[in-house]
Amino acid sequence: MRRSPFYARLYGGALVGLVLVFPFASLIAMAFKHAEISRVENRALAQMPGWPRTRAEWDSFPQRFDAFFNDNFGLRTLLLRLNSNFSTVMLGRSPSDKVVFGHNDWLFYAGDNSIELYRNQRPLSSLQLDNTRTALQRRVGAMQAANRPYLFVVAPDKHTIYPEMMPTYMSRRDPPSQLDQVVAIAGAAGLPVLDLRAALRAGKADGQVYFKDDSHWSDWGAYLGYRRIMAALPLPGLPVLDLDARQFAVPADHAGDLAGMAGLSRREPTRVAQVPADRCAFTATAFQHVGDDIAVRRTFCPQAKFKIVFVGDSFTDGLVKYLSRSFGEVVYVARSGFKPSRQIVPLIEREAPDMVIEELAERHLDSLADTVAPDGR
Repeated sequence: MRRSPFYARLYGGALVGLVLVFPFASLIAMAFKHAEISRVENRALAQMPGWPRTRAEWDSFPQRFDAFFNDNFGLRTLLLRLNSNFSTVMLGRSPSDKVVFGHNDWLFYAGDNSIELYRNQRPLSSLQLDNTRTALQRRVGAMQAANRPYLFVVAPDKHTIYPEMMPTYMSRRDPPSQLDQVVAIAGAAGLPVLDLRAALRAGKADGQVYFKDDSHWSDWGAYLGYRRIMAALPLPGLPVLDLDARQFAVPADHAGDLAGMAGLSRREPTRVAQVPADRCAFTATAFQHVGDDIAVRRTFCPQAKFKIVFVGDSFTDGLVKYLSRSFGEVVYVARSGFKPSRQIVPLIEREAPDMVIEELAERHLDSLADTVAPDGR
């Protein structure tokens, strides 16, 4: 009987050993693992389900335990990292279906139907447009009844401002985009919708307005959005920060959300503004949850006047350092998605602000229509 060469037996033994050892190592690592946020995937990992007490909990227990095990088995992070490195270096593509590699190492968000939106493949239907108009009219009507100005601001998606950095193979249909449609119906109905696209596109000549590794605007881009918002407000005598691109010279780096989703450990060099020392060292409170998917924090600037409520999403983070220096008090309301009027208006009434500003990312514009219930509430 012919014996296998030594190196072949060694390789086979090592492979068998690895197959046997890996499950035990995974279980040991899992036993000492705590629930956490997955920075690679930008989401909370599934929690260990509690002991079922009802029939419904028994029915869903297998699925909930499976989700927990898949999220928390030992060495998961190592495997995700190896997959990321192999996909990025060897295959030249993102290991995440939520990230697209563009030109010159630019990353773009692909979740929430963003690619279809970029390609203008998801126009709003006539019914959606009618419901969008109704949703905004309800907000405006409630604010007018309380004699409060209202402004709705759309934060453009990164691919809208940097389409030249998107992959060449992604063809696009002719406009209108969803944002074009919403701006058009708002203009026809006299609704206060602010479109920031022109200001951000013009600002590209003086600096990068969105991060390469992140889905959000840079410090320079956020400032341009702030200036455009301030110019649209009807409140008199507002102190407005007056900066130019040369003042965005403080070196910094940024860990982008898209780089994290793609499993990349790189940090993007950037530059932030040096705000004049005499412009209100505002104070801020921590976020407090006040309802389902709604949290509130406040900033105070004693040198300024007026109280506003600013309802927004993650794009708001870049605006805080500017807006907080222009108002006596800003109540920042962080919410997930566009909430129906019945969830937001009572909060605003309790705060009694001088004005309400609401911001929404472009990719979530279709959520406006979803807040209009079939029964008309």
